[in-house]
Amino acid sequence: MEIKDLAGLSKPLTRLIEVISQGIGAVSRPYLIRRTADAKAHEVRVIAAALKDVANQHQLPVVFKDGEVELWQKPEDRTLLLDTSSCDERTASRTDYRERKRQNNVESITSVAAADLFDQTEVPDQRPDEDWINRFFSAAEDVSSEQMQELWGRILSGEIKKPGSYSLKTLDFVKNLTKEDATTLEKMSKLAVFYQGVAILPNHDAEWLKTERDLFPGHHFAAGELGAMYPTDLNYRVFQDPSVNQAVFVSGNFVLIVDRASITNEIQLPVWKFTRIGQEILQLIPPDGDEAHLAQLGRFFVSRKATAKLAKIIEKLPNGQIRFQDAKDVQLPADKV
Repeated sequence: MEIKDLAGLSKPLTRLIEVISQGIGAVSRPYLIRRTADAKAHEVRVIAAALKDVANQHQLPVVFKDGEVELWQKPEDRTLLLDTSSCDERTASRTDYRERKRQNNVESITSVAAADLFDQTEVPDQRPDEDWINRFFSAAEDVSSEQMQELWGRILSGEIKKPGSYSLKTLDFVKNLTKEDATTLEKMSKLAVFYQGVAILPNHDAEWLKTERDLFPGHHFAAGELGAMYPTDLNYRVFQDPSVNQAVFVSGNFVLIVDRASITNEIQLPVWKFTRIGQEILQLIPPDGDEAHLAQLGRFFVSRKATAKLAKIIEKLPNGQIRFQDAKDVQLPADKV
């Protein structure tokens, strides 16, 4: 199914309507509207007009209700009432409640995706895979936690922006994720560092992680049990190749550039390593970068006779290169020189 040139809607939001109608079979106004106060800008007339246009021009089962979004509660669904209704009536009431709850969940998740796509102007020609769409909505309808709905909404918008970003395994992973699990992963993601395209969490100074970031080996163990990190401690061999004179580490908006300088042998850097699923999860909760943690990593190399500079990233180029500013030398504390 393809919808072209919807008046007033950007290509990403148009693509979102296509994905919703393919996965759910209908599109309504609440799918595209955030119900939170900070997103009132998305409640615009053009969305309502465009939805009507979809129905009229493309024969899609689009539903639009002008005015406020209808809200409902358990008592109104008679789920908490004790009466003498028949078994069939009680079954219908329970089924109706469950389906209305699922509908509310899907609308909340897709509205998160719509808000994330609102300022986008382009999407690739490639569309999300049909099996992926079916799997996504099958799982998303049972997600009731607001925190987890935010996560699922970003998965949907991310897949529209770049199809193939999230594997079916990652969908299954997130489906079984609890709020506590998500909190643990968010805590560890803030310290994620990318080196040669691989996400790691340097743990060369366990005491610093414990005292400064309240991060313990137990967090690594929990992430390993989930499948987001490899369960064992690893060592990365930096400057193993004698011809390599520079190592670059990126954490959010910061970059650490380490020059070999006086190093003659490889340096073994203790790390916790994210799995492929873990790296896909990092796309959902991208860290701003922990400057202090990256500086601590720089001091690890400087203490082994390298030189290091820490800088703020101002642009990440499509070819993988980065532009940065305000580079400053990483120095050892006076008592460590």
